[in-house]
Formats: sequence, structure tokens, C-alpha cells
Amino acid sequence: MRRVADFLFRNWPLRLGAILLATVLYTGLVLGQNVRTWTGTVPVDAIRLPAGVALLNQVEPVTTIRYRAPLDIGVLSPDSFRATVDLSDVPAEPGGPPRAVTITLIALSQRVQIVDFQPREVQVQLDPVTEREVPVTVSLGSVAEGLNVGPPQTEPSSVTLRGASSRVDNVSQVVARVSIDASALNIDREIELIAVDGNGNQVPNVEIDPERARVRIAVARELANRTLPVVPQLTGTPAFGYRISRVTVEPLVVTVSGEAATVIGLEVAPTLPIDVEGRTTDLEASIGLALPPGVSVSGSDQVRVMITIEQELGSETFPVAIQLVGAQPGLIYVLGTSLPDGLRADIVLGGPLLLLDGVNAAALLATADLSGLGAGTHDVILVLTPPEGLEVVDIVPQTLTIEVQPAPSPSPSP
Repeated sequence: MRRVADFLFRNWPLRLGAILLATVLYTGLVLGQNVRTWTGTVPVDAIRLPAGVALLNQVEPVTTIRYRAPLDIGVLSPDSFRATVDLSDVPAEPGGPPRAVTITLIALSQRVQIVDFQPREVQVQLDPVTEREVPVTVSLGSVAEGLNVGPPQTEPSSVTLRGASSRVDNVSQVVARVSIDASALNIDREIELIAVDGNGNQVPNVEIDPERARVRIAVARELANRTLPVVPQLTGTPAFGYRISRVTVEPLVVTVSGEAATVIGLEVAPTLPIDVEGRTTDLEASIGLALPPGVSVSGSDQVRVMITIEQELGSETFPVAIQLVGAQPGLIYVLGTSLPDGLRADIVLGGPLLLLDGVNAAALLATADLSGLGAGTHDVILVLTPPEGLEVVDIVPQTLTIEVQPAPSPSPSP
């Protein structure tokens, strides 16, 4: 018995210390693996959204997470987790009901083990993406008494809406909201565009292309309107050998408004300069009007100008040699027409100036055909084949007088 007691009490401080140490380690291990709760907001990312589909609603975040982790893991934050929902299998139906999708939550540290979280799923609603063109409407704020406001002019006059079909279909108009200053300053600036529904409320998450429009409004204390003819302003000249044969414009007239003193002095609505220098082909252009400051156009300030350019025609005189052809043996041909410059004529050719400028006069030849002429006096017409693209306008002289005589018989030898 004594030996047993000696064994139990021998080195008892060391044994007691070992028991206490084991107890502490065990307690720490148990406490370290206890389930803890984290409360906060972890955004849920929507992934694998099908092409041509838009997400209508905001995805609710994860707000409560139960997890296990060592005590020394530190303070957790939303960046310690990542939450996603896979939308690849969610159908997109215009005006369809919301669909429940399971949330996937992971801890970014391998030392954190997620036990549970809330919510486990979220409701999502997908809609096909569509687009349509909508005109831009200018909405004016209150206008001070005594001010006259001309018709608004926008550039562009219409925009493209793009987004979920239910939202795009809900857009009643695209508005540029403009306030008129009491100082009667004209409006000419870029305005952000807003898509609104029938009640004037902004429709969210609809893309407007372009996002801004240039708005011009004439503001004056005494405003006048006038209808003016549109006059294209041309600068330069076409290339040599070409000319402007016709200029047309659409529209033919425009209505302008602005300060009465300025508008009354206008006779025409000129376009900005249109350069035709060196042109050889037709020109079609959409161009603005060159109006005085403070004068605006009702509707679009762009006009369509069509310019027809064609080759310029003319005529030119060339001296050419005359060749007698078809003479028959046994006959004598005597020229009865007086030609001051020898056997030559003046030929007038007509056609495009470019072709006339390239004519080689030395290669031209007029012919008088003597074949078939008997004894006597005859008027023989001069003939010339003009270069391709040209025509003979006149020949001076047009005919030659030819006297045909039999050749004298030879005298008999004595």
C-alpha cells in the first residue's frame, strides 16, 4: 500500500501541471470549433447571364453566415466571402414571373468553414434585350413673362433605346429638360437625355444612344418668324472640262425664328460652304445652314443638296489638209474652187472640251471623192471622220468645184 502511495505522490507537481495543460488545450480546441455567426452584407454576383438577356431586379445580398474557424482567424468582412447565382438556366420571358435561384457562398480563406447562411436563394427576373428608336422631346421649364421662345431644335432628332423589353416598352418619350434663363439668352448646349414613362417618371436601367443631344432654342423679348428660300453656297470650280449643270436642294424653304430685328433683315437661308473645287463627279451632301447668331430653324437645320456635274461642251476650229481620192486614169481634174491657203479647209469640231483639248490637228484629213465623176463640172462634198466622242459642226468650204476633162490624145509621131 505504501508503494502505491509513494508512486502516486512522487513528482506530483509535474503530473498536476500536465493535467492542467491538457485541460487547457482541450478546452481551446473545443471552443475554437464552436459555430459562430457573422452578420453583415455580402453582395451576390449574377454570373453566366445569357447573351441578349437583361436582369430586371437587384439581387438581394447574403446577410447572415454561420461558420467555424480558429480563434486567431481575425475579424471577418464582406471581402472574406464571395456569393454568386448562376443564371444560365433561368428562362427570359417578357413580363414573366420571378424565378428562385440558389445562392452559392464560399469563404476565401480555407481556415473558415461555412455551416449555414441566409438567404439560401433569391428571386430573379430576366427579360430579353430589345431596342427601338424614339424621337427626342424638349421639355421647357417655366418661361419668364415677356420672353418669346422659338421652336426647339435637337441634334440628333431621335435616339436608340436599348435594354430589357419590359422597360423599353414602358418608355413613353425621351426628354431633354431645358430651363430658360430670364436674361433671354439663346439655348445652344448639350443636354442629358432621360427616358420617362407616361407619368413622367424616369425609367431606370435603359441605355440611351447617344446619351446627350444638342438643343438649340431662340429666346428673345420680341420674336419673329419668317419663311426663307434655301440657297446653297458653292466654293471653288469643277475640274477643267467640267461644269455644274444643276443644283437642287431639299427642302426648298425653311422657317426661321429669332430676334425680330435680325430675322426681318434676312432674305435667304444660305447653307454652309460646299466645296466643288476640282470635282468631276456629282455631289450629294447633308449640310447645315449659315444663319446669324440667335436665329434658329423650325425642325432640322440640315438640308440636302444635290449637285450634278457633267462634261462641258464646246467647239473649236482646226485647219486640215484636203486629199483628193478616186481619180481615174485618162481624165484631168481641175480645181475650180479658190482656196487661199492651198489645198486646205477649216473644220469646226464640237463635243466635250476635254476631248477637243486633246485633238491632234495634224492627224485630221478631209477627203474629196472623185470616183465616178465624168467629164464636166461637179461639186464634190468634203468628208472628215472626227475623233471618237466629237462631231463635225461645219466645214469651210463644204464642197469643192472640180472640172473633169478628158486627157488630150498624144500627137502622132512625124
